Amino acid sequence: MASISKIITSQPTLNNLSKEQAEPSIKITKDIPVKLITTSTLQPDNVVISKESQEKIDSENEVNKEDKTEQKLTPEAEAKLAEEKEESDLDKIIQELSVKIMELSLQIEQLKNKEDTESVKERKALEVELALTKGRLEAKLKEKSDTAKLS
Repeated sequence: MASISKIITSQPTLNNLSKEQAEPSIKITKDIPVKLITTSTLQPDNVVISKESQEKIDSENEVNKEDKTEQKLTPEAEAKLAEEKEESDLDKIIQELSVKIMELSLQIEQLKNKEDTESVKERKALEVELALTKGRLEAKLKEKSDTAKLS
């Protein structure tokens, strides 16, 4: 019915090891027909969940839902969170205005050395922009101090 033939090569001994060792080779031949398993012959698994397990799963789901509802913010907490966000936005604006003032000051200092008419006009325009930026910065700092007093 089935004919199986083996061909095994000899194993090298420790004395005659070479860099490339021959792996033993096995040749198997079969005259038996093979029936392939297809998806149409497979059956789905039937899983039965006990009542206790189902109740446990349901109770865990309820606990998770309760946790999620508890995580919702109260109106006071939402107001506080919005206030903190406004403060961080205010801090960013203050920092940006401070950097702009520094840049404008440096540009004005560079233009002071030049005495041509173009440089003088540009320097005066930058001085006006610097004054406006300083005014905005002062307003934002006052706004921040007012919000700090309210808290």
